Amino acid sequence: MSSPPDTARSVTEVPGPEEGGGPPHGMPWTLVVDDEDWSADLEHGAPMPREGETVEYITESGDRRLFRVVRVVHTVQGAPGERPSVREEPSSPNSTVSGDHPEHAPTALRAGLPRVHVTTGEG
Repeated sequence: MSSPPDTARSVTEVPGPEEGGGPPHGMPWTLVVDDEDWSADLEHGAPMPREGETVEYITESGDRRLFRVVRVVHTVQGAPGERPSVREEPSSPNSTVSGDHPEHAPTALRAGLPRVHVTTGEG
């Protein structure tokens, strides 16, 4: 039996952060159906889809709908400023970056749910 080519991805392999993937067990994200103007948050973590992939949605009546991923948007925003700076905190992640930076730039960010934008139809 021959082994698969090096470029093939195993069914159980999850893309790492350098490939736009999330933690091995997934993360919650928001599905945004652009051409139908609705969105919904996942209740639990799941693998992060990538552009060009297909997302299958099973409706309450059991019908199956296919959506094509057109864009993935990761959101960050300024974090609360009450956390201690790195030099004052013995361990992360409860600390923030310290040092010189532009006055308008945040020193700490927090991530929101990534939004997976899809359109109707298979990719």
